[in-house]
Amino acid sequence: MPNFVRPLVSASLLLAFASCSDSTGPKTVSEAESLWQSKNISNYSYVVDDACFCVLTGPVKVDVFGGQVVRVTLVATGAQLPTAGHYTVDEMFDQIRSARPGLTVVFDRALGYPTRIERCCIENDSGSITTISSLVRLDVVTIQ
Repeated sequence: MPNFVRPLVSASLLLAFASCSDSTGPKTVSEAESLWQSKNISNYSYVVDDACFCVLTGPVKVDVFGGQVVRVTLVATGAQLPTAGHYTVDEMFDQIRSARPGLTVVFDRALGYPTRIERCCIENDSGSITTISSLVRLDVVTIQ
């Protein structure tokens, strides 16, 4: 096989697998929320990154303890930020259910939390993409 063909074949296979949907993951908000609640996780952290036409700070780590956001840290510098405007997974589900049309959500197949939230606002041609990743369960000692 010529040298230039191998990367093309690899890229084609990667795209084919990436485009396959996971038939075992939650497809609706109700399914995802039920899966999340069944895990009974109240102490966790996750990384969130917002891409929008707003002030961008970069990815932040959000720590949740006892179902409350207790700390928000800028990933790049470790600087602490105000917790206002950052949400627990349960609050994200509330926002998703009450959102206007034009929202697209992808859920984690193992835990059910939203991993990508796309908001579209047609009237002023703005929108945002929120990516949630690296969710891990925390010990009480980890947060204090």
